[in-house]
Amino acid sequence: MPGHVSPRDLDAVLISHAHLDHVGAVPLLLVSGAPKIFATESTVRQAEVLLKDMLKLSGYFLPFTDAEVLKFVRATQRVNYGERIRIKDAEIEFIDAGHIPGSAQIVVNADKTLLYSGDFTSVKTRLLDGCDDPGSGFDVVVTESTYALEAHLPRKVLEDNVVELARETVNQGGVMVVPSFAVARAQEVACILAAHGFHENVWMDGMARQLLQLYLDDEEYVDGFDLLARTSRKLRIVKGRRDRERLLEDPSVVISPAGMLKGGPAAYYAQKIAGDEASTILLVSFQAPNTPGAKLLAEGKLSPNGSEIKAAAKVVQYKLSAHAGQAELRDYISKRSDSGIAITIHGDPEACEALAAWVNANTGLKAINPSGPEPIVV
Repeated sequence: MPGHVSPRDLDAVLISHAHLDHVGAVPLLLVSGAPKIFATESTVRQAEVLLKDMLKLSGYFLPFTDAEVLKFVRATQRVNYGERIRIKDAEIEFIDAGHIPGSAQIVVNADKTLLYSGDFTSVKTRLLDGCDDPGSGFDVVVTESTYALEAHLPRKVLEDNVVELARETVNQGGVMVVPSFAVARAQEVACILAAHGFHENVWMDGMARQLLQLYLDDEEYVDGFDLLARTSRKLRIVKGRRDRERLLEDPSVVISPAGMLKGGPAAYYAQKIAGDEASTILLVSFQAPNTPGAKLLAEGKLSPNGSEIKAAAKVVQYKLSAHAGQAELRDYISKRSDSGIAITIHGDPEACEALAAWVNANTGLKAINPSGPEPIVV
């Protein structure tokens, strides 16, 4: 939100999904105000888990407390996909974005029509069927640009690679550690292994366990619910330190946050198996610069507690992205309107600029890559 806008001046806050880069600052709005907030039920439930975890880890540095998180959960008005709500003279609709359970594209119909893509993907995964078609003819399209410069491998290829690597690792007596985001990614990896008939031990640890149960209680927002339910019955859930030590004694797969090895049980497991040539560390997401995961990929080294470990274990990255890749972004934006404005956001500056340039060259939309505080006039 622009810094000069007071929470008291907001007519409403529309939340696309539960990832902290989209919901992490919402409790701030409730410290001194009470704006109307709208989100899907699944988004609120996941956001509550993530916000409480953020407070647990960094509460001393945050300008809000558990009280504001509780206020957020209680005050947010739940919206179903396809349901239309009115805010003053605007009609609002939430449309499935296919990114994580409960994620939404948001359509605003007023004197102009605006589509906010949120984070989305049109690719079917084991948990979700991809985004629904939001329609066309919009005056303004605000789209993410995260992977405007990168094409994703076909999902089937990625799945086959993951399963082949898991089988190779356990067949040679090793442990495959999968550092993974707790929200949707960890559960997706478990479902991929189950769908391909992987029968060896698969363990799940960390906050991924809590999100797994949340999704099992939230069937409406998980397209692949039947597979998830079957997968959960075969998963072995880590219940404490004894399980963490024991699972490393036998060939197995362990899926756990944090996805970039910045902490959580995954960092513990990675350190434990780093010296084992038969074992594997599989990174299934983007690794931000200067994170332990990025260093492991670039240098083959882990740095726990100030020391340095050279990894003898195999280190592999297969990005099971929940974002649209380059081709999906271009296809999405080209179908939204023959005229009007496209605003490219949520990406590195180069990615936002590249998508804007492609839109200007290949569609009837005028694309803008906003880089300053100047208002955009439609």
